[in-house]
Amino acid sequence: MIKAEKSNSLITVIIPVYNVENNISHCIESVLKQTYKNLEILIIDDGSTDNSYNICQKYADKDKRIKVIHQTNQGIATVRNAGVKLAKGDYLFWIDSDDYIKENIIERLYENLVAYDADISICDFIKGSEINYIFPEENNFTVECFSNQHGLELIYKNDHYSFIMAASWAKLIKKELYNGLSYPDGKIFEDIYISHHLINKCKKIVFTNEVMYYYYQWPESILGKQLYIEKLDYLGAFEERIDFFKKLKYDDLVQKAYLQYLHSLMWEYSRAKDILKDKSMVKYIVSQYRKYYRFGISNPVYKHETKSYMFLFYLSPYITDICGKIKNKLKG
Repeated sequence: MIKAEKSNSLITVIIPVYNVENNISHCIESVLKQTYKNLEILIIDDGSTDNSYNICQKYADKDKRIKVIHQTNQGIATVRNAGVKLAKGDYLFWIDSDDYIKENIIERLYENLVAYDADISICDFIKGSEINYIFPEENNFTVECFSNQHGLELIYKNDHYSFIMAASWAKLIKKELYNGLSYPDGKIFEDIYISHHLINKCKKIVFTNEVMYYYYQWPESILGKQLYIEKLDYLGAFEERIDFFKKLKYDDLVQKAYLQYLHSLMWEYSRAKDILKDKSMVKYIVSQYRKYYRFGISNPVYKHETKSYMFLFYLSPYITDICGKIKNKLKG
């Protein structure tokens, strides 16, 4: 790895908080243990109704680097936009309030960013439900630097890389990349709407496969709650990507975004119909699928999505869904 020059750059750590009294201490303490010390720590409490705000304020009373902002509940996108606006650092590091990080993550990401003259520095993550996960001491990790186009291509490499590239966390991001961009209000999966825009604005991106971020999953987290209609808002981001790549004339990415969107519509049809029982959403999914479907296509990523299967869904999503359920029962 190329050694970065020592610097005293201010890095702003932003922690969005909402009703996480059982987890927020572990998160904050992992930030305070960072080997990189020149930090501004913004904790933005989005109208918590539990003891989260008081816990955060106690940490602020002990460490002058911490500033706690309390606002009425407005949603995660508003919190992120407020964080970007308030940040004084030239670089931003996001961490979700139920996650925690390795003690040298910020130092390592900053070293990589400076050494490779990159705009975003990314590390690998691991997810689980351990409250005291011990990060391994790795010596065989790799560091690679690549273009913005390759970064966009990684979104479609596999599910793990898609998560890495789309999430706001596990990254050190030049604040100036946010100029002209904002997270869309009211969206739960707000990261997905903005990630490709941030990546595209980069000249260089540096990535290390060293695991330094723990993505903690607990039942009350956004991804752990039961399905509800707002959780399908990611579909709009997938559709927006199609037009985004068309404007850039990235034909291969247009095709991948297009197939990802169709696959997601097929996947969500059954959940909207059987779990949510939302007729308007079912109607929307069907109309969107028919709008984007082209005769004779198949999805190489998902083996079951043959040309005939995708055409049958175009003709009758209901029959396709019934056939799929019968097939699964016979397999069982």
